[in-house]
Amino acid sequence: MGAASRNTGVWLLATLATLLTFALAKGGKNFAGSNGTRKFELTITWEVFAPDGFPREMALINGGFPGPTLDINQGDDVEVLIHNKMPYNTTMHFHGIEQYLTPWSDGVPGISQRQVLPGESFLYTWTATQYGAYWYHAHQAGQLDDGLYGAITIHPKKSQATPFSLISQDDETLKAIRRAVKDVRPLILGDWRHIPSPEVHNITEAANMELSCYDSVLFNGKGSVECWPPERIAAVLSDQQKDYLEQANLTSMTPKGCLPAAVVADVISSGVDTHADVVPPSVFDVCTASSGGKEVIAVTKTAEEPLKWVALDLVGSFGLLTVTFSIDSLSVWVYAVDGEFIIPQLVQAITVTNGDRYGILVPLAAAGDYPIRIASTIPAMIIAGTATLSYRTEDPNAPLAAPTPYINDAGSAVDGSVVFYSVDAQKQLEPLPIASTAAQSFPLYMRTVGASFEWALNSSQFPAAVIDWGTEPVILFHPQPYVQNNVTLTTLNDTWIDLVFITADAPMPPHPIHKHGNKMWRIGHGEGEFTWGSVNEAIAAIPGSFNLVDPPRRDGFVTEAATDAKTWTAVRYHVTNPGAWLLHCHIQSHLLGGMAVVIQDGVDHWPQAPPEYLNY
Repeated sequence: MGAASRNTGVWLLATLATLLTFALAKGGKNFAGSNGTRKFELTITWEVFAPDGFPREMALINGGFPGPTLDINQGDDVEVLIHNKMPYNTTMHFHGIEQYLTPWSDGVPGISQRQVLPGESFLYTWTATQYGAYWYHAHQAGQLDDGLYGAITIHPKKSQATPFSLISQDDETLKAIRRAVKDVRPLILGDWRHIPSPEVHNITEAANMELSCYDSVLFNGKGSVECWPPERIAAVLSDQQKDYLEQANLTSMTPKGCLPAAVVADVISSGVDTHADVVPPSVFDVCTASSGGKEVIAVTKTAEEPLKWVALDLVGSFGLLTVTFSIDSLSVWVYAVDGEFIIPQLVQAITVTNGDRYGILVPLAAAGDYPIRIASTIPAMIIAGTATLSYRTEDPNAPLAAPTPYINDAGSAVDGSVVFYSVDAQKQLEPLPIASTAAQSFPLYMRTVGASFEWALNSSQFPAAVIDWGTEPVILFHPQPYVQNNVTLTTLNDTWIDLVFITADAPMPPHPIHKHGNKMWRIGHGEGEFTWGSVNEAIAAIPGSFNLVDPPRRDGFVTEAATDAKTWTAVRYHVTNPGAWLLHCHIQSHLLGGMAVVIQDGVDHWPQAPPEYLNY
């Protein structure tokens, strides 16, 4: 279909939406629970920008980076109109948004839509059925690594139960907490590299190896390249990193704090024909210090406020890293995870990986400038950075606190008193019942299938051809009923499904697995072979390894790392949102390398896409 007719379909949809909004304002029937319509317009351009002080071509949204926060009330109808003025195709995914009854707005090329071509526009429409912290990002090629993302804040409806009385029952404290949550601030944590994603793709294919080295870490799009002396890097080397280096007859990480290209080529990619010599030295080795500024979260207490708290929504926008987050000298209450309230946990450190969102409350007492730290915990890199939480009271002469860190440069606790957030202990504030058995159980064997960047979620690489813009998206046409293969899973509506993520080989790193369309419960995990034919059988055999009463519920879980032995992680979900959804590892190189499957949920209640999407 030509660009002109595709644009006509988009603008027809926008016009119809405008007319509908007008009709509703005149007294027409509104959607149940809707507060109104929130409209956003995002213009995506490809320009030179320097988030960490190093200029490179990247994606900007409305001229800035990150993109503007989409501020929404629960129940709102949402319209996001994007204009693609980049020289590349693109799409936009709303991470964690369930897209209830609107799966064609999920933003995955080849699955829920055709790609948006240069010069074209596309209108995403959905209802904010949820509350909490989410984010939007490109789901095209490696454009997340090019800066195409921003935060989403959905304020809960007034009737929503909250966990704040579990933190304190003091009236003044509760007032301060509620003020803070009403004004919650997104804090997007990210990693950054100095070469655009198309160039990363070309170098990766030419070298036949993963480029597992980034240049800096960012807080809300700001950061610096820090070149540490070798002694500082050596002081926090892990045993695993030392082992990798020893196998390559090397003794140190690169000046950028990365495992050298020789380790990736000869150790991690052992047995594969690699060409590390084609990788430019700037990718792994050359470190040039630069500064793009520091993010400062300024908080000021007034005389009318007896107490001061600040609320932050942490968003993990990483392409590769998993980090430890901490604020020097300040304990924080984690009160929401992946957009849902939980029983609060008081901690000093949080592990944040790709796609995670954590709502935290920070009680403030003494004025001071408190470093906000993130530090990589993955073997591929030793890298860290800071932002600042700057707190001032109404007394300008108050002495400033001298904060001390809870974590070191490798994201480890400085001593045994530091408490980390526990996913195992996570309890939802309003737990939903979980079925005692599941109708289907899918074992998904995770492995590399060639080079170190070629990955499979279920033994087979997800075919790149599926996301070619000419491919008819799965959601727009009724799927072949009951198709089951290594890259397509099919379910029936109102059934319970088990997914078991099994490490096919050891060693294997943990994988942050994200499911589009709805949340999952992590009901069990363990070490060793998963020898049972289903999760139901495993529960009967080893009931102590499972929790069907109050397990953690999220839209993304990290699988168990396999160091010396294979591991498995089991999740269960309820099919209540029919459509075509992607299940994938959120590490960008793993997703681009094929670590994904499509789930055709509820094929017996397949939704009919509006004609304007069919005709786009």
